[in-house]
Amino acid sequence: MRPDPGQFGQDRLTAELAVGAYRFHRETRRLTSRGGTLVPLGRRATALLSILADHAGQDVSAAQLLDRVWPGQIVDPANVAVQISGLRAAIGDSDGSVILTVHGRGYRLATGGTAISSVTAGNMPLPLSPLSGREVELANAMRRLRRDRLLVITGLSGIGKTRLALAAANMMTGDFPDGRWLATMNGHLFPDAPSLAGHILALLGGTPGADPVAALLDQVGKSQTLLLLDSAEGLEDCAQDLVLRLLAGCPGLSVLITSHVAHGRLRQACVRLSPLAIPSNDTEAAPAMDLFLTAANAAGLRIDTDATPSIVRICRQLGGVPLGVEIAARAASLLGLSATADASRDPMRALPLVRRPGPARHRSVGAAMTWALGMLTDTEQRALRILSTLPGDFTRAEAELVLSRAGADQPRRWLARLDSKSMLEHAGDGLSLNPLVRAGTTASVLG
Repeated sequence: MRPDPGQFGQDRLTAELAVGAYRFHRETRRLTSRGGTLVPLGRRATALLSILADHAGQDVSAAQLLDRVWPGQIVDPANVAVQISGLRAAIGDSDGSVILTVHGRGYRLATGGTAISSVTAGNMPLPLSPLSGREVELANAMRRLRRDRLLVITGLSGIGKTRLALAAANMMTGDFPDGRWLATMNGHLFPDAPSLAGHILALLGGTPGADPVAALLDQVGKSQTLLLLDSAEGLEDCAQDLVLRLLAGCPGLSVLITSHVAHGRLRQACVRLSPLAIPSNDTEAAPAMDLFLTAANAAGLRIDTDATPSIVRICRQLGGVPLGVEIAARAASLLGLSATADASRDPMRALPLVRRPGPARHRSVGAAMTWALGMLTDTEQRALRILSTLPGDFTRAEAELVLSRAGADQPRRWLARLDSKSMLEHAGDGLSLNPLVRAGTTASVLG
């Protein structure tokens, strides 16, 4: 299962430049992870990185970058700093050790030698940005994966399941000397064991043959390997059974899954990822606010000391969902904090589309919630719409009563189904709907 280092020939070595933990391909002007995953960059950011790559190890002045990236235009020199901040965020350069600021002289792309000579087993990409506010969840994920060899991280779209899973996988490199593999599922349907086995085998470079399941069991064998199935909402029962069969037949294998849905066959391994904690007042620090400040800084937004109330308001209206908080921080760099706080009251429509890594549904709050709510059946949508009439937190008994009065058959069953699809949040002994879920039910997403 180890890739052959010989596949990286000399032509490829000279055509690529190491940019921190990533690769910049000079000819195609593409930035990828070591595993080959494309890192989306805007046109300006790509042009700027190309110039720095052409002069790697040398100082490039802000004036030179302005002339090359915005030729013939009169633009604010601060645009260079904004693009540099975005590049640093994309490659996880939080301390400015990869793209250096040389005071009075400009910027320099640090190099430790341009050749990329080592290849690690697998295709696991490094996180595009640091994990924020999830230290406890990260430690628990690693502990459970080491103990049980199977962990399913569930939660609302945009809650940070993939980011947490990647962080755990990269922290556990030493646990899996035979490889760490990412299989991006994109919610596609896998109705049976052969379809899932064939998908994984293609990733590992194996040949399905007449019996893909047997071929996969033989391919993995006794190797110490981690398999991350990302966005695996489409695993039907037989495909879930294959996961259990792989774990039973391959003693060195561990499987990490992210899914909006808590799969029935794997329910004992499911752990719900909650939103980031929100400040309870205008003076208290909290992970959601820390994430907003980090994302705003990366977008070039200067935060004044009197901005805390607006930031708290934004985080609260977005329910502490990291995707919403990050998008709002990016929006604030364009709209200002006050306007962004107003837009966060109607996040489905008023918050803008942003360019960011990941699937298209994660480029706006509206797209993320439309995708999540679209996974509900018609009956589940109706049940959720009924629950959205309850204000704030509510008890399970209150939920069952309002569903019964609306004519829902077996209300306890519908609560369980909504819960399994990450539509309900648990507040002590009670339940609640995240503000983004509420926003989705009132924005005609459910038809």
